[in-house]
Amino acid sequence: MGKAMKHTILVSTLIMIAATGTVFAAAIPTPVSHIPHTPTEKIHLRFSHQVAQIHKETKLGKLTKAQEKTLMANVETIRKQELAFLKADNSKVLTEAQEVQINSQIDELSKTIPRK
Repeated sequence: MGKAMKHTILVSTLIMIAATGTVFAAAIPTPVSHIPHTPTEKIHLRFSHQVAQIHKETKLGKLTKAQEKTLMANVETIRKQELAFLKADNSKVLTEAQEVQINSQIDELSKTIPRK
């Protein structure tokens, strides 16, 4: 087998591997971040965003460590209220009134966090 023939086979093989890899890559679905569906999941996502925002603003110097500590304590208080609701009802889901109350508390907390 000549050098030109070996080169052709090598190039053809690489093209086939590349084409196959592309087909396989296209067939694998791109992971989608979890989309919250239940009220509890939505509230937990809001808690996560609040905590991230508090840490971000502290890192940027817009909050002192003392302010951060106070805000984190407020997040924890709201979270404990949510857990108390769930425990009192012995369920895994908040009632609509409880959901409104928790969201209202998170809204009020959000207003106290300085933004960009």
